[in-house]
Amino acid sequence: MHRLPLISLQPRFATMPELRVAEAREAVLLRRFHHLAAIAAVAVVAAAPAHAADFLAAIEDVPLMQGMVEQPDPVVFESDQGRVIRTSAECQIGATEISSFYIAALPALGWKRIDGGASLAFERENERLNINVGAPASSRPVVVSFELIVRLASTRLPE
Repeated sequence: MHRLPLISLQPRFATMPELRVAEAREAVLLRRFHHLAAIAAVAVVAAAPAHAADFLAAIEDVPLMQGMVEQPDPVVFESDQGRVIRTSAECQIGATEISSFYIAALPALGWKRIDGGASLAFERENERLNINVGAPASSRPVVVSFELIVRLASTRLPE
């Protein structure tokens, strides 16, 4: 017959060395938590598009580069095949800097760059985003045009 060990009903108090070990474990866990919290904070900041002041009002998940002013009254077309949204922004920023910003910022938001000819073009699932940077005129602001084409899942984007 196997005997079970007797369990003492008297309270057991930790000795000083045991308390020091417990405190050391807590300190290690607290340091690990602080490290993870710092890594999470850096990840959140890094995911935000660089130099983005805000997002377009008409196309909510496309960043508006700092220094750009979105123009009011976007054009929105809706049909049974999908939706097209056209909006624009004005700025005093060079075309190269604008292109570089969107090429760097949009992939973090799920957009994949595709060949778009003269314009910047990006795709994400059933969406296509075209960005045209107007040629700068002497003292006039640069106009950046955005076009979002959203197709229903059953239709294909034009090639």
